[in-house]
Amino acid sequence: SKTVDTTGSLPEDLAEPYLGHTLSLKIIECDRERGRVVFSERAALAEAGSRNQLLKHLQTGDCITGAVTNITDFGVFVDLGGVEGLIHVSEISWGRVRHPADVVRYGQHLRVYVISVDQERSRVALSLKHLYPNPWDTAETRYYPGLVADAVITSIVPFGVFARLEEGLDGLIHISEIHQDNEHANLEELFYEGQLVKVRVLHVDASNQRLGLSTIIDS
Repeated sequence: SKTVDTTGSLPEDLAEPYLGHTLSLKIIECDRERGRVVFSERAALAEAGSRNQLLKHLQTGDCITGAVTNITDFGVFVDLGGVEGLIHVSEISWGRVRHPADVVRYGQHLRVYVISVDQERSRVALSLKHLYPNPWDTAETRYYPGLVADAVITSIVPFGVFARLEEGLDGLIHISEIHQDNEHANLEELFYEGQLVKVRVLHVDASNQRLGLSTIIDS
């Protein structure tokens, strides 16, 4: 089965078997402002009984595999077999995620964790990050003020840059903690995403998932 987005087109090798055929499709998204309509053949083929059965048997804590059907600013929709589940952007990673499209892709099959099931509203809340241990639980035992470590720049913002010590652990290098010889240089001239830098840990607040860093940039 396929999910079709009318704003684009299927690759030729995927579209060819459908040419000249009448399909039974279900609308799973309609965005009038963007002129965007997304159809799902899988959802249309799923009988009401099987859909209800899936909703009935899904429980919090279950792990299930589904295909990504839509990616939005606020999260990722996953087809679980006739039932759409949502991975909210806050549930994608223990670390910072600027946009879900940076992490997943359309059509990708994901193993997801079921957070909650609302049978009356046919809504399923999913998570990717709950499949892995929360690195913040042990962050204060592994990182401490004064520690020097390698980090990777993940994003540049007006007040500083974010750097990742490990998957799920992103810290802020505030602009006041960026040491440089050229005071007039802007952050985009000093950093780029994916850049490896040496940082010094200033403070670790695991309960609020905050990590303060400092670094020295050679100009």
